[in-house]
Amino acid sequence: MDFIGDGRAMKDSDRLKPADIWLITTPDDAIQEVCKALAESGILNPGNIVLHCSGSLSSKIIALPNQQCYRASVHPVHSFADPEKSLLSFAGSSCAVEGDYQATALLNELFTAIGGKCFTLQSDKKALYHAATVMACNNLVALLSISQQMLSAADIAESQQADILNPLIRQTVDNYLNNPDVTAALTGPISRGDHETVAAHVEAISARRQWRKAYSILGEVAVSIAEQQGYASDAELHKISELLARTVNYE
Repeated sequence: MDFIGDGRAMKDSDRLKPADIWLITTPDDAIQEVCKALAESGILNPGNIVLHCSGSLSSKIIALPNQQCYRASVHPVHSFADPEKSLLSFAGSSCAVEGDYQATALLNELFTAIGGKCFTLQSDKKALYHAATVMACNNLVALLSISQQMLSAADIAESQQADILNPLIRQTVDNYLNNPDVTAALTGPISRGDHETVAAHVEAISARRQWRKAYSILGEVAVSIAEQQGYASDAELHKISELLARTVNYE
């Protein structure tokens, strides 16, 4: 199915036809410029809705010619790595909605109709919200890539890596999703206060700056979770924190 790119592109905004809803689908850096061209084209009519689906930018970036048009943004919390599969899996995806009430009221209805779970987001919190979703999605991919790199450096064949990591990833995600308290999902050496094991890890990855940084920064977060668990002593966690701090600052 060739449904992506099926429309007809137009270079000049003066060739556009009137519409009730205008969805800007450009990269984030081009949204403001495209909205400006749309506003200057004269094609907008009172009551028109202009929106974009950027995760980090609010609707305030949309410049409109007058107060008779309405602006909004809707960001689906969904990974569109495979657009065809997204047609089947979109239902149940949360959608962050913000902007003018006249626009968001209708967009809530439209996105709910295709299975979205809409929620209202404050415009000034858009970037922070999006950073949170990037941590859970894009940065998770980056983290798992580091795990694969480490296995390769440990001379483990690529054909074996999925057998090692995939069950562990699924178990960890299941533990996290099935426990309302994040402290119930943390296991491993930091949870146990095992300073010597963490020291061995740091030594093993010392030659790779990216690995050291990722391990140490995330390890510091794990220490704060371990403190809430109460399995490890304060003294053990303090030693681990000092070790990780030295590692993350080492160049």
